[in-house]
Amino acid sequence: MLACEVGLAGPMCSRLLGDLGADVIKLERPGHGDVTRGWDTAANGIASGFVWMNRGKRSVALDLRDPAVLPAVEALIRDSDVFLVNFSPGWADSMGLDETSVRGLREDIVYTEISGYGSDGPYADKNAYDLVVQGETGLIALTGTPEEPTRISLPIVDIGAGSNAAIATLAALVRKTATGEGASVSVSMFDSMIDWLGYYPHFWWHRGEAPTRWGLRHPLFVPYGPKKGSDNRYFNLAVLSAEHWRLFCSDVIERPDLLDDARYITLESRAEHRDVLEPELDRVFLTRSTATWVEALEAAGIPCGLVREFPEVMEHPQLLQGGMISRVDSPVGEIPVIGSPILVGGDRADPGAVPGLGEHTRAVLTELGVPEDVLEAVL
Repeated sequence: MLACEVGLAGPMCSRLLGDLGADVIKLERPGHGDVTRGWDTAANGIASGFVWMNRGKRSVALDLRDPAVLPAVEALIRDSDVFLVNFSPGWADSMGLDETSVRGLREDIVYTEISGYGSDGPYADKNAYDLVVQGETGLIALTGTPEEPTRISLPIVDIGAGSNAAIATLAALVRKTATGEGASVSVSMFDSMIDWLGYYPHFWWHRGEAPTRWGLRHPLFVPYGPKKGSDNRYFNLAVLSAEHWRLFCSDVIERPDLLDDARYITLESRAEHRDVLEPELDRVFLTRSTATWVEALEAAGIPCGLVREFPEVMEHPQLLQGGMISRVDSPVGEIPVIGSPILVGGDRADPGAVPGLGEHTRAVLTELGVPEDVLEAVL
C-alpha cells in the first residue's frame, strides 16, 4: 500500500490497514515529512500525533516536484495494491497522481481518496479540517451544555473518515479478488459525520424538532449519565428500556412506587418529566456510596461504570490485562504505544516501529529494483 497522506484522516486509514497486515509505504516530503511530525515533542521528542497514527509504517522520503523521482514513484505505484491520497483539493492532479494517471501504471489498483467534502458540490474545492467539519456538520452545535457549545475533544472527524476509508478499501480488495478489477474508493469527512448524526435527522424530518445540547444528559433516556454517590465519586448508568426501568426501581433504588407514577411509564414520558424525576433520583444516589450503586446496578444487569480521571484510565485493569499497550522501537529508542484494537483469530497485531523521516527510502526502492543511478539522484 502506498500512502500519500498527511494529518490524521489518511494516516488513520493506512494505520488500520497496516494493523490488519498491509505493508504501508508512507510517502513523505524530504526535510519536512507529515505535518504531524512538528506538532509537539511529547513522546520523548517525537510528536504524539505522529506516533499515534504512523507506528508500523515504512517512511519513504521523495520530493515529488523533482522529475528525477519519477521512476521511483512509478515503481512504488506498480508494486502497490492500494494507493491512498488525502491531501488538499487539487494536490493529486498537480502531482500527476490523479486516479487516471495512477491507474495507467497499475490498472487493477484500488485508488482510495479521502477528501473534506467530496469531489463535487459547492464545497468540493474547500480545505477541510476536523474542527471546521465538526462545525459544518452540526457536531459542535450538538455538543456541550445548553448555555455553551463545545467541540468534541478528540479528532472524531478524522477518525471517522479514516475508519470509513479503511472499511471501503477492504471491501474493494475483496471485490478485486473475485473480479480482478481495481476500484475507486472515495470517502469525505463531511459525509462521514452527516452519517453519524444518527437519530437526530428523523426528529427534524418527522417532527420538525431541532436537537438541543444536553451536556451529560441524553435526549431520550432518563436516568442516564454521570451521577454522584455519597462519597462524591461519579458513576455512569444508562436505563435504556422498560425492563431496565422496572429493575432499577424495584431492585436498585428500592422505589417501586415510581413504577406506578403515570409520568414515568414510558421512555418518552420520563424524558418529558426529567426536570422532576432527575432531582429526585439525585437525592437517592447521595444516600449510598458509588461502589454500592455500581454493585447494585451490575447485579440488576443495567449498564454502569465508574467515571474515571485520565490517570486512572491509564491504570485501568482491563487496559493492563488486555495487551493494548506495547513498547516499540522509534528514532528516540523504545517508547510505549497504544496497539491495535482489533483481534484476528484471537491475536492482536504487532503495532510495529515508529519510522524516522525517510528511514526506509533506500531499502524500499532497492526492493523494487530501482536502479542505483536513480537512487543516487533522489537520495
